[in-house]
Amino acid sequence: MNPFNNVVSYDEGFMSEEEANELFTHLLGYSELTSMMEMDTVSGDSFKFNFGKMMFIDQELLEANQFPESTWGKTMPWSEQMKSIKKRIEKHTSQEFRTCVCIFYPDGNSGVDYHSDKPAFGDTSIIPAISLGEERPFYLRENETMKESAITLKHGSLLIMNKGCQENFEHSLPTNPIYKNPRISLTFRKFGD
Repeated sequence: MNPFNNVVSYDEGFMSEEEANELFTHLLGYSELTSMMEMDTVSGDSFKFNFGKMMFIDQELLEANQFPESTWGKTMPWSEQMKSIKKRIEKHTSQEFRTCVCIFYPDGNSGVDYHSDKPAFGDTSIIPAISLGEERPFYLRENETMKESAITLKHGSLLIMNKGCQENFEHSLPTNPIYKNPRISLTFRKFGD
């Protein structure tokens, strides 16, 4: 059941369990992802986040240093496994994606507050997201009414935030210490559109 109408679409079986397990294991092998993200502040101090982050990006974006590490965190060219899932999502959505933001949540003490994805480097009218690992609830809140809806994101599922979602809603992955296992979120983004 999809409580989000047309703003968000959800396919809980987008990846088979075997495919999801293989991709999850592959991504857990990147210490750049599983290390907690750190950022230097203006004062020169270092701030450590409670999640890990890295991006897979097209080779030409990497060579042009479009995503400097000091601003965006670690960047990598697409691995073969990530290229494969990227192509599958592009076929499924009839859209092209040039970046993938990977967020590693080590357990339920790590999450993200309500926010919308700003068009920092490209069009956000469609953002596909693959969920791997621990099943966690994803919340969507309408800006005008503050009405909330939630859905549990299954291992290997695909959630697509469609046109109007970022402008009219905010989304979150609340912290909750009952979740003991890691989760990885893969959000595929456009560049320069």
